[in-house]
Amino acid sequence: MLALWWWGPGSGSAPGPAALVEKSQVVKREPFTSTLNVAGTIGPGNGIDITAPFDGTVKSINFAYGDLVNRGQTLVELDLSELEQSRNEAESAYLKAAQASGDMASWTSGPEVSRARRAAETAMFQLDDTENKLRETKTLLDRGLVSRSEYDGMVQQQRSQKASLEAAREDLGTTLRRGQGPNRRLVELDLTNAQLRLAKLTAQFGGAVLRAPDDGIVVRPPPGQGNGAGSEALHVGSRLTKGQLIGTIARAGGLGVSFRLDEADINRIKVGMPVTGTGPGFGEISLAGQIASVAGEASKDSAGGTGKASFTATARLDALTPEQAARVKIGMTAMVIVIAYSNPSAIVVPPEAVQGAAPAATVMVRDGKTGKPVPRMVRLGLVSPTGAEILSGLKPGEEVLWSVAQPAAPATP
Repeated sequence: MLALWWWGPGSGSAPGPAALVEKSQVVKREPFTSTLNVAGTIGPGNGIDITAPFDGTVKSINFAYGDLVNRGQTLVELDLSELEQSRNEAESAYLKAAQASGDMASWTSGPEVSRARRAAETAMFQLDDTENKLRETKTLLDRGLVSRSEYDGMVQQQRSQKASLEAAREDLGTTLRRGQGPNRRLVELDLTNAQLRLAKLTAQFGGAVLRAPDDGIVVRPPPGQGNGAGSEALHVGSRLTKGQLIGTIARAGGLGVSFRLDEADINRIKVGMPVTGTGPGFGEISLAGQIASVAGEASKDSAGGTGKASFTATARLDALTPEQAARVKIGMTAMVIVIAYSNPSAIVVPPEAVQGAAPAATVMVRDGKTGKPVPRMVRLGLVSPTGAEILSGLKPGEEVLWSVAQPAAPATP
């Protein structure tokens, strides 16, 4: 129901002040949504990163960024010369560790223990021989056949050889202990580490040829990550380090949209919320999807000059039809509409009908008995440009009223 009242201007009169036009609407339940519109960029929503498997240089390149590639297609081949050198060094270390492990396994019968044991046995034999001669000399001394000084020399020799035997036995014990406990464990660890490194480098030979893991479009890495996305383009001879991002395979039908959110809107957006996307590059096509991620930290360059932080979010688009896939390209701009809230059966009134703000918002309601407008307090929900959600205070069938300014009629000559 719509009622209008205004004063008609007289002939030749000057323009009067704007009149108020009363409007009314019968309350009913209807769907209500609150949306957020942001600008974004089409990107790989479901991508597979292609990274360098080891340090090396690019030997050949068989793709260009933006190309559609097939599973198994060769993308990049890396030079193996540096890997071969590293593997040779690893094999040398392994052979040394294996030899040390073998020596440790037979340590008790090895050359070092054998030398120490022979030295101890020799010292013991020499001491036995000296003690026998000392007994004979003592007998001769008692009979007056040798001098006292000769006997004292034999005693001194016995003492020296006892010390030598004790030292030889200590050396034998020390040598035996070198093949036990922590020393044996260290040798085992060295061998294990050498085996792992050698096996790891040997396995990397199979990764010298990088192939597409799935069908899709090859996308450049983000700025600051790897060659091909920043100061230097990927080319033959480019130096790559292990784990460096070369590109991303954007799977067919797995595109997404990345965009930034103001700090005032970040808490309105949750993972899983539905989105729609449109853009000048793909005409009337409307893309559907849902929020896939929302950054928990502000972008590093977000607050420059504006004083406000911004957060990156991504939406994953539903699988595209062949017609859509032919028109939607990575890097295109897109207008993203995020459905932040939806109520299929809400009481909604025009925003102009609400006076004041929560928690003291009111609307004018026509009294069912007198027909006169009376104010009523209501509890507001969300407000959008097209309507305000009323959580309580109104019932379906009631009539709300509000006034808007009617521009004055122009002066007539």
